[in-house]
Amino acid sequence: MKSFLKAILLSLRYKWTIAAAIVCSMLIASLWAASITTVFPVVKIVLEGETAQSWIATEIEQAETSRNAVVGEIEQMKMELTSASVEESRTLNRKIDLRMDRLNAENSAIERFEYLQPIVAKYAPDSPFMTLVWAMVWLLATSILKGIVLVLSAILVARVANRTVMDLRRIYYRKALELDQRRIEKLGTSNMMVHLSSNMIMVSGGLQVFYGKSIREPLKMVTCLVGAALISFPLLLISLVVVPAGAFLIHSVAHRMKHATKKEIAGMAEVYQTLIETFSSLKTVRIFNRESTERRRFKKNAAVLYRMAIRISLFDSLLRPITEVLGIISIALSVLAGSYIVLNQQTDLFGFHICDRPLKPSMLVLFYTMLAGASDPARKMSEIVNVLVRGGTACDNLTRTYDAKPNVVAATPPVPVPLHSQSIEFQNVVFHYEPKQPVLKRIQLTIPFGQSVAIVGGNGCGKSTMMNLLARFYDPKRGAILLDGKNIRDMNPRKLRRQIAWVTQQSVLFKGSVWENISYGARNPTKQQILEAAKVARVDQFIEQLNNGYHSEVGDNGTLLSAGQRQRVALARAVLADPKILILDEATSQMDGNTESLIHESLANFIQSRTTFVVTHRQSSLNLVDRVVVMDSGRIVHDGSVKEARETSEDFNFLFAKSA
Repeated sequence: MKSFLKAILLSLRYKWTIAAAIVCSMLIASLWAASITTVFPVVKIVLEGETAQSWIATEIEQAETSRNAVVGEIEQMKMELTSASVEESRTLNRKIDLRMDRLNAENSAIERFEYLQPIVAKYAPDSPFMTLVWAMVWLLATSILKGIVLVLSAILVARVANRTVMDLRRIYYRKALELDQRRIEKLGTSNMMVHLSSNMIMVSGGLQVFYGKSIREPLKMVTCLVGAALISFPLLLISLVVVPAGAFLIHSVAHRMKHATKKEIAGMAEVYQTLIETFSSLKTVRIFNRESTERRRFKKNAAVLYRMAIRISLFDSLLRPITEVLGIISIALSVLAGSYIVLNQQTDLFGFHICDRPLKPSMLVLFYTMLAGASDPARKMSEIVNVLVRGGTACDNLTRTYDAKPNVVAATPPVPVPLHSQSIEFQNVVFHYEPKQPVLKRIQLTIPFGQSVAIVGGNGCGKSTMMNLLARFYDPKRGAILLDGKNIRDMNPRKLRRQIAWVTQQSVLFKGSVWENISYGARNPTKQQILEAAKVARVDQFIEQLNNGYHSEVGDNGTLLSAGQRQRVALARAVLADPKILILDEATSQMDGNTESLIHESLANFIQSRTTFVVTHRQSSLNLVDRVVVMDSGRIVHDGSVKEARETSEDFNFLFAKSA
């Protein structure tokens, strides 16, 4: 719940809305208790046929009679005291003290009723029926006002909860973008979607309950309990003896609810993962006729989620019978104790002081009504626990996922990133994703500024990993990468990447138009800059084939374009970025030979005065480069010109033959 506390602290920025919601809750609680008090005039009028005036007069008369009787008893005991033994004197003194308390209570009652008598005589109806009418008007008025305030409270609470969740989404989305690349890969898209969707819904529900029912219902319960305490506090304590047992049972159910919620979130991630994989690879599913396999997988994941939902529903449903049974036990105890006192007109029960004056049936009925009024909020409070537990569990997941300290961070203070103009050096770089499984082994490489270098080698030899390290998606385990003589580990990764553009084999396009995807490469580019970048990437050759030209939609991840068209749009985006370091990772692998040749002609001019890395398996891509670095099993096995590589590396031609 510590993580949920962070969400609550974040919500405090909306303090005035919260204050208004709390005021509404206090009003609702007061109106709740006020509406319950109408039971008293109903009982007095319907059962006893009294008006407010006659009730006051009767109470004064009975109090005076009781006072006179008590005074007589005290005088009688004082007379007996003169001839009593020591032990008898102690007993008589205790009885006299009790009678003095009763006398004070009767005098206080007389004073209270005499104070109310002229007010009641002036304003209260003088007939039983009109008294009943005004009682019903009071009940209706408090109910209507309570309903209005309840709606206002719900709006205020929803505003706080939803604005806080909106803030949390922004915060955790920003943190998600800053996560280590390796952590993102381990989490997977499905988990991140669950965290920022389903988990946030749970947090929103928790906040709405926290600022709504968890304030309103306790206040309603407290006002009713205070009313009951004013009638008889000891009798109220007897009614509450079951509270510890209830608290223990509710805590036990909440603990199980927390574990079930964790499993539900994990199950939701599995369902999302199945949906993502199926719909993003629908052609593959269909070509291999694996629809039934995917249906079974989805059915299995959905069944797990169903079982978790049923388990959560079980724990949720347990709370109502628990609180109802405990409530019945509580009321039963108070009914037995209260009835004994009323029927015998006593103020003590088995030697315990219960009230100062004997309770009347109408007051006992009001006491029970107050207990019943407190039991409904108590039942709702037990249900609140589960919502808060689910919200807290969701916050724990968010914190555990996104609050982890990233491994790739800017130094304090960071070294200024130089405008690349000298060289890039890999100095004895060692790297591994998993311990004892090195991917790069003591890489030693220097690339002067403006040189274009091809990185070739078999799959898994470390080509792309070198580029990942250069862009600081990861940091070397040992060794260093220097940009113009300065270690990039000491630089701010964001500022370093401003000088880098990367085009991959699987071109990533965003939902939107061709124009929007190209302009993604720079902030506020001009129209001329976008058109020039499109011309370098030969986007202008196919743009007229699209219905809306540059404003044609590319679809989800560019699915409305061909693979070669997607690569050209991605290349145009990189060109627009005007980088000092350009990484082409199989950037033309999906293009036909003629288009590739034309693009190479354009790129030949573009890559002048830039350091360019070409990760490739195609010999045609070597037309762009000045130098070839051949890698094998995480090591550099050759470094030289294309001609030297062909002549000295036995595996060089074999590498390209495999990809042909």
